[in-house]
Amino acid sequence: MSRAFVFRIEYEAMEPKPRSPQDSVEFPLVVPSKEGKPGFFSYIRSRLITGVLVAFPLVVTLFFGRFLFNLLDRWFYPWSMRFLGRPVPGLGAAIALLLMFFLGVAAHNVLGRRLLRLGEAVLTRIPVLRPVYLGAREVSRAFSRDRTQGFRRVVLIPFPCEGAWCVAFQTGEFEAKGPSGPVPMVAVFMPTTPNPTTGFFLAYPKSAVRTTDLSVEEAVKIVISGGLAAGDLAKIFKES
Repeated sequence: MSRAFVFRIEYEAMEPKPRSPQDSVEFPLVVPSKEGKPGFFSYIRSRLITGVLVAFPLVVTLFFGRFLFNLLDRWFYPWSMRFLGRPVPGLGAAIALLLMFFLGVAAHNVLGRRLLRLGEAVLTRIPVLRPVYLGAREVSRAFSRDRTQGFRRVVLIPFPCEGAWCVAFQTGEFEAKGPSGPVPMVAVFMPTTPNPTTGFFLAYPKSAVRTTDLSVEEAVKIVISGGLAAGDLAKIFKES
């Protein structure tokens, strides 16, 4: 019996159990132990821990939003002082949104695309900024909706060891020279959690890769959430 078959049996056995009223996908509830009658301090402790777990993502989101808001305001602070004579809270964020909107309009226009290509040519000639810009550009192109063909399909690769499977995106196919002739190979991009814009480029024999029924959008959600937004796990472990 191979390791892959053993893994399949263990996964089939992990059927979803009926949820109790205390279970929640939206909020991490901490329920006191049922052994004995829960006391006052046990009640306070469980509610306090639940409050901390619920507040953590909110605090992180608010902290990041405030940091970005203040950063944009600081960038445009000289403009507000020069034209209005005083700092205006939120002006930087509003101007940044307008600039991104006009960049999008320019990207859909023939003349705008020419100007953007001219600016891109200037950036790619600067030694320090060239690798940063080109790397960020390729990542944004790969994850844009109109470039979904960049990721041909979602696959499972044996990583980090045999018997373990990792979600990856197939980016191409090629043939490698082997002792007995050409070997079909697949090129994959394995994203990292929780930031799918970073990861590893790997090449595997085509026979070592398993296909899935996941769409690219579903796979990105799984990677970002660490598997919490997996939904139907049967789509991941498709029969080979």
